[in-house]
Amino acid sequence: MDNGYVEMSNKVTVGDIQLEISDLWESPQENMDLSMIIERPDSRESELRLYWLVQRLARALDSASSRRTVTVILIGEPSQNSGLSELLELARVLVVDGSLATERMIGPLLRLRLPVTATSQLDGIADVVIAIGKNQSTRDLMRIIHAAEAGAGAVTDRYRVWLEESFLNKGSSDV
Repeated sequence: MDNGYVEMSNKVTVGDIQLEISDLWESPQENMDLSMIIERPDSRESELRLYWLVQRLARALDSASSRRTVTVILIGEPSQNSGLSELLELARVLVVDGSLATERMIGPLLRLRLPVTATSQLDGIADVVIAIGKNQSTRDLMRIIHAAEAGAGAVTDRYRVWLEESFLNKGSSDV
């Protein structure tokens, strides 16, 4: 929950398909993941039930043209029946068996938290502008850098314009 995951209802509807899945968690919007927390199956029958449940969920997401991925978090010690390879064909599988800290085992699901440092507080765009200086040959690069203030899309657009201009003016620009 600290990482933005929200527990979903036991009855999940994906497109026209209704599924009953307990302990299903929806990730924050930027991750596009559904995570199932399941006790590790202790028999071949329970492994097959889990496999078919994950398969139905994955196929329902595919048929609904969803971009969501499925992660299965298996909790507990391994049993003699190890059907993980079958699950790996359908979903990302993370095993929490106590051999490492839980946060480390489910690390791929958690947001990256960087320590706050003095340099991370600085304005990176301003630093780049200062480093480049007022050199006339960097005019086009400066336009791209200033586009960063408007976001990645603006940088991409400005870069494409710069490339098009460079090819049109072959003599005046170093492509």
